[in-house]
Amino acid sequence: MKTVNIECPDQLHEQLAKLVAAGWFKSPEEGVLEALRRYLSGHSVELQERQIMADVEWGLHGRD
Repeated sequence: MKTVNIECPDQLHEQLAKLVAAGWFKSPEEGVLEALRRYLSGHSVELQERQIMADVEWGLHGRD
Protein backbone atom coordinates (compact mmCIF):
# COMPACT_ATOMS: atom_id res chain seq x y z
CA MET A 1 0.00 0.00 0.00
CA LYS A 2 1.22 3.51 -0.82
CA THR A 3 0.69 6.74 1.10
CA VAL A 4 -0.49 9.89 -0.65
CA ASN A 5 -0.56 13.24 1.14
CA ILE A 6 -2.98 15.83 -0.20
CA GLU A 7 -4.08 19.36 0.52
CA CYS A 8 -7.72 20.13 -0.12
CA PRO A 9 -9.85 23.24 0.05
CA ASP A 10 -11.53 23.94 3.37
CA GLN A 11 -14.98 23.44 1.85
CA LEU A 12 -14.15 19.91 0.67
CA HIS A 13 -12.63 19.07 4.04
CA GLU A 14 -15.78 20.28 5.81
CA GLN A 15 -18.02 18.22 3.52
CA LEU A 16 -15.89 15.14 4.10
CA ALA A 17 -15.93 15.71 7.87
CA LYS A 18 -19.75 15.91 7.80
CA LEU A 19 -19.95 12.58 5.95
CA VAL A 20 -17.62 10.96 8.49
CA ALA A 21 -19.62 12.42 11.39
CA ALA A 22 -22.85 11.16 9.82
CA GLY A 23 -21.38 7.65 9.65
CA TRP A 24 -21.00 7.38 5.88
CA PHE A 25 -17.28 6.69 6.31
CA LYS A 26 -15.19 5.47 9.24
CA SER A 27 -12.50 8.06 8.52
CA PRO A 28 -11.62 10.87 6.12
CA GLU A 29 -9.12 8.52 4.48
CA GLU A 30 -11.88 6.03 3.71
CA GLY A 31 -13.96 8.80 2.14
CA VAL A 32 -11.08 9.98 -0.03
CA LEU A 33 -10.36 6.41 -1.18
CA GLU A 34 -14.01 5.91 -2.15
CA ALA A 35 -14.06 9.19 -4.08
CA LEU A 36 -10.85 8.23 -5.88
CA ARG A 37 -12.21 4.75 -6.72
CA ARG A 38 -15.39 6.25 -8.18
CA TYR A 39 -13.50 8.85 -10.19
CA LEU A 40 -11.03 6.36 -11.62
CA SER A 41 -13.76 3.84 -12.51
CA GLY A 42 -15.38 6.45 -14.75
CA HIS A 43 -12.19 7.92 -16.19
CA SER A 44 -10.15 5.00 -17.47
CA VAL A 45 -8.00 5.60 -20.53
CA GLU A 46 -10.03 3.06 -22.50
CA LEU A 47 -13.33 4.71 -21.59
CA GLN A 48 -12.02 8.15 -22.52
CA GLU A 49 -10.74 6.86 -25.85
CA ARG A 50 -14.13 5.27 -26.65
CA GLN A 51 -15.93 8.51 -25.77
CA ILE A 52 -13.56 10.56 -27.94
CA MET A 53 -13.98 8.19 -30.87
CA ALA A 54 -17.77 8.30 -30.49
CA ASP A 55 -17.61 12.12 -30.53
CA VAL A 56 -15.42 12.06 -33.65
CA GLU A 57 -17.78 9.61 -35.35
CA TRP A 58 -20.75 11.81 -34.49
CA GLY A 59 -18.89 14.89 -35.72
CA LEU A 60 -18.13 13.23 -39.05
CA HIS A 61 -21.46 11.51 -39.64
CA GLY A 62 -23.94 12.66 -37.00
CA ARG A 63 -27.05 14.67 -37.59
CA ASP A 64 -28.63 17.35 -35.43
